[in-house]
Amino acid sequence: MDKFKVLIVDDSKTIHYEIENTIKNITVENIPIEIYHSYSYSDFTKIYNPGKYALVLTDLVMEEDNSGIKVINYIRNELSDEITRVALMTANPEKVPQDILIKDYQINAYIEKETMNEFSLKLTVLSLLRVYKDMIAFERAIKSIDHVIQNSNKMDLDELLMEAFFQIRSFLSLKMPNIEIHGKIYVDKNQIFPPKSVKYVNTTNSLKYTFEEEISGKNVKLILESSKQLSNIDKDYVRALLSNLKQSYFYSTLSSVENELVYRLANLIETRSEETGKHVERVSEISYILACEYGFAEKEAQLIKNASGLHDVGKVGIPDHILNKPAKLTDEEFSIMKEHTLIGFELLRNSHLKVFELGAAISLQHHERWDGNGYPYGLTKEEITPEARIVQVADVFEALTHDRCYRPAWPVEKAIEYMRDMKGKQFDPNLIEIFDRKLPDILDLFETLK
Repeated sequence: MDKFKVLIVDDSKTIHYEIENTIKNITVENIPIEIYHSYSYSDFTKIYNPGKYALVLTDLVMEEDNSGIKVINYIRNELSDEITRVALMTANPEKVPQDILIKDYQINAYIEKETMNEFSLKLTVLSLLRVYKDMIAFERAIKSIDHVIQNSNKMDLDELLMEAFFQIRSFLSLKMPNIEIHGKIYVDKNQIFPPKSVKYVNTTNSLKYTFEEEISGKNVKLILESSKQLSNIDKDYVRALLSNLKQSYFYSTLSSVENELVYRLANLIETRSEETGKHVERVSEISYILACEYGFAEKEAQLIKNASGLHDVGKVGIPDHILNKPAKLTDEEFSIMKEHTLIGFELLRNSHLKVFELGAAISLQHHERWDGNGYPYGLTKEEITPEARIVQVADVFEALTHDRCYRPAWPVEKAIEYMRDMKGKQFDPNLIEIFDRKLPDILDLFETLK
């Protein structure tokens, strides 16, 4: 990513000039922006392509009163582009159809031109571009995992190890912006990467980390040079990837590989949202307990357990000031927060791995409600997949009983009372009966995973 492409859609040349002058020198982690212009909805449809632009700033009223809504609909619904960030601007807030907009369209920021100033505009653009960068990095990490695992028994060992290195670099770059990562790979003491003909550039003030594994009877050594210190989780992630490549090199059934990587990807999102590091693990374990009692076979329950950890991956697309706001969200902020269900689905849905496929469905539906008053689609009862219904129960009870940035943990008794009160409303009645039966096991689990 050498530049962030920003498209301004507005029928006023003055607005184009003002916005461009305000944001043209913005950089995000040393990546500059490049500004493009469109002056009407019809003009916009001629130049817009999914994946081309990081951010679209669109006016509401242009050739028609709802031209901006049509721009958003074109991006999100006609082209199914959930990655590009969209900000809606207007000088006529009374013309914004708020109920329709919040329910049916996905915007990432709302700007009233009358109150727009240089600081607020820059802050909005910076926030959305950082989120876009994280989403792209996460999407690439998912695709890289998918590619490595799907092709591991087709590649030779050298190719597999190089693919693994690029996956590791994507993962660490997502977690630590501006990190410099270089690496060397040796197989039986012979350097296979980078090729000896390529000049190796040492990372500035680098820290060196060495990892070794026996794969197919050969000694594999990976040396990483990093400009930033790696945490124990980071190092554990690298070890897990190398360890599981040993299995994936021989076997086409790769559940253990998927499990390790999914868990670490899920924890990456939780650390960004400032939630407890055990949230993913607790939700996964509760989901497993409920799934077994619900009637799923062991193998299926294990898959639900692993996929449940991905329920909030879409939070990678939510700006930090909303994700970690230490107070109740406004209606506008909550409408943006709700988009994480769609973002997660979009990031995971094209994977060939079962755990990501199920994770996509869970991400999309884990905020739907039994009574039809959930989001994003207002599904009801059996329209919601049982896996998503299970994860919802696990997620809500875990969240209520543990601290969040916007409230302290509820007493366990109060949380249990809430779960029972929501039987047949928010939750599947059958699952709340199961929840009651398995409550001692769930509370024991909380003690174990404090």
